[in-house]
Amino acid sequence: MVWDPLSSWVVGRPTPKLDAYEKVTGAAQYADDILLPGILFGKILRSPHPHARILNIDTSRAERIVGVKAVITGKDTAGIKYGVYHFCSDQLALCIDKVRYIGDEVAAVAAIDEDTANEALDLIRVDYELLPALFDPLESMNEGAPRIHDYAERNIVVSPVVSFGDVEKGFSAADYIRQDQFETPGQAHCALQPFTVVARFDTFEKLEMWTPNQSPFVKRRVLSKTLGIPMSHVHVRKSHVGGAFGGRSEMMSLDFCAALLSRKTGRPVKIGYTREEEFIATRKRHPMIIEIKTGVMRDGTLVAKEIKLIADVGAYASTGPIAILNGPFFGVLAVCRIPNFKYQGYCVYTNKPVSGAMRGHGVPEIRFADGLQMDMIAREIGIDPVEIRLKNAIQPGEVLPYKSKVTSCGLSECLKKASETMRWSQRKGKMPQNRGLGIGVGSCISGFHLGPRTTSAAIIKLEEDGDVALFTGSVDNGQGNETMLAMIAAQELGLKPTEIRVISADTDLTPQDQGAFSMATAFVTGNAVKRAAADLRCQLIQIAADALETNAAEMGMGEKKIYLKSNRDLNIPFAEVYRLSLQKDILPVGRGSFTPKIDDLYYSKGKHEGQFTNAFTFGAVAVEVEVDGSTGKVKVVDLAAAYDIGLAINPLAVEGGIEGSVSMGLGMALQEEVVYDRGQMLNADFTNYSFPLAIDMPPIRSIIVETRDEGGPYGAKESSGQPIVAAVPEAVANAIYDAVGVGITSLPITPEKILRALEEKERSP
Repeated sequence: MVWDPLSSWVVGRPTPKLDAYEKVTGAAQYADDILLPGILFGKILRSPHPHARILNIDTSRAERIVGVKAVITGKDTAGIKYGVYHFCSDQLALCIDKVRYIGDEVAAVAAIDEDTANEALDLIRVDYELLPALFDPLESMNEGAPRIHDYAERNIVVSPVVSFGDVEKGFSAADYIRQDQFETPGQAHCALQPFTVVARFDTFEKLEMWTPNQSPFVKRRVLSKTLGIPMSHVHVRKSHVGGAFGGRSEMMSLDFCAALLSRKTGRPVKIGYTREEEFIATRKRHPMIIEIKTGVMRDGTLVAKEIKLIADVGAYASTGPIAILNGPFFGVLAVCRIPNFKYQGYCVYTNKPVSGAMRGHGVPEIRFADGLQMDMIAREIGIDPVEIRLKNAIQPGEVLPYKSKVTSCGLSECLKKASETMRWSQRKGKMPQNRGLGIGVGSCISGFHLGPRTTSAAIIKLEEDGDVALFTGSVDNGQGNETMLAMIAAQELGLKPTEIRVISADTDLTPQDQGAFSMATAFVTGNAVKRAAADLRCQLIQIAADALETNAAEMGMGEKKIYLKSNRDLNIPFAEVYRLSLQKDILPVGRGSFTPKIDDLYYSKGKHEGQFTNAFTFGAVAVEVEVDGSTGKVKVVDLAAAYDIGLAINPLAVEGGIEGSVSMGLGMALQEEVVYDRGQMLNADFTNYSFPLAIDMPPIRSIIVETRDEGGPYGAKESSGQPIVAAVPEAVANAIYDAVGVGITSLPITPEKILRALEEKERSP
């Protein structure tokens, strides 16, 4: 049967999110809204020291308080460490021997209310032996520095070396060589919803949990391991997610503590982080020191690049081994054609809160550094910044140095459209003098690589009344995944998205899914849903064709009916097809699964060649800024963002994703930085941590570039604006130079840094 789903009207049309009404009316249920009969409230005791040995914990006074139902410490756990990789599984949900940062989890209580729980925390006595603490990754790497984890020599988690071509030969052939150092700080996710979890153990030792997360199946796996119970006994359920951005990727201590306290008390337990805990005890963007040496020919052709990168992971490894290789593989080698390349990365422990996955995951940092240096080189050799990027830009069909084929690529088109939208050729170098106006450009890339976990399955069933239900393990973190998947199912079945009931992210009900990481949902889960819907469509059409004694090829589908193409009045409603299917002993259920053809690469084990992803997405940003030379204050006046998404299944959601990425990128460029004093976070609240507000946002001109990747559903590669965040800091930094003639090599670019640079410029001969 020939089926042309793109002849329908669903995919590619702006569609409001299916959950929009319940969110704007306040009906959406978040984890903090859940109140179960007999529920208790938990709180976690945290270390006041950055590095110390635990000598003794006395909980007796806390246990005697009326209303306290349980107190747990590390001794009540199985002592099982967890982490993203087995070789650096280094974290305990409750510390047993040592604490490694201010805020590390030491004990937890469950009580009848939060006030009683907080009172109990105050009465827990912990005896510590203070240990030397390290707060600078360079100091931490010194020979003889105190070890934060016994296994890590010089406190290095991993130190991968990647090399392609002959970098020394490349530099010797270069006409111009430049070397610079850049720094990027930690950045907080600032999700509006703090972490909250509700856990309930039943009498059969089965755990039921409501928690905002990016993959219920990942959460289930780690809970099963640390609690010592079968995965089938862990039921992770969906609750609405009030912001994720990578920060809901891992199990947090409150997940484990709520579960263990529920098991101990026999009652449901809720633990919710305060805003301060949200800053301290969850993951943040990795602070990085990046050294880049680049060699180019006189015409701007890149011939060699050498990078050294040091990432501060904090007290535990988390996703550090991923972040330090995402940068070079996605942020450099998949953006620019570089024949000779060498990279040395260091993932380093310090006694600070833990860094982890955050939007872009290692790419925005290196794009800022590499893109800023690209402009420096362009100025020195007299080439336009857009032209030097276009000259070296990756093109569709290319095979990257690490043997990944780029099946589709709109990078050049994104660069051209973003710069043209800002009237680059008419304005670059021709802005009004003495007004502090400047324009800059940046480029970016995204892709997914989750190893063997990158797989998804979907089930779509026809209900007795003719309705359709989609079961998917995917999570909607606010980017519109459920709506997008409903659109794919509706496209295949000739329905409206509102006619698809989506049941998602429930480990007892929905099939396996990799989770909402790296924007893999559109490509991986979308393909699984498309296959499941196609499977159901074929079944229903065949049943209807048999009933009408005709060929399936003669049948069409739409408006909850299956009809004869030559005579639409001759049709069978879905509800009747359901009845006919049962008469044939057929259960009308469509099944689909999808596993991309990628290599199982171990980032930190030395295997660095293969197909990293089936879908690279690209983008570019052009921005205009106005810099006040007397105050150093930067105002972003205008911004154009072009994004190669493959195909925009829901353009409305894509534009929203681009705007969100721009906001986060502007925060990274100009405002956001977690500040520490000897391991103590000084700005762990929304009063002292600065990030863009609605009034700070410039006009954003979103440009959707569609390259139709052959492997994606209808050509789609992603569902939202993931990579744009990586292009913004680079573009802003370059625009600031264009405006006032000073280059700032560390983020955020604050007024103080600009004023210092202007003063130094005036003093220089």
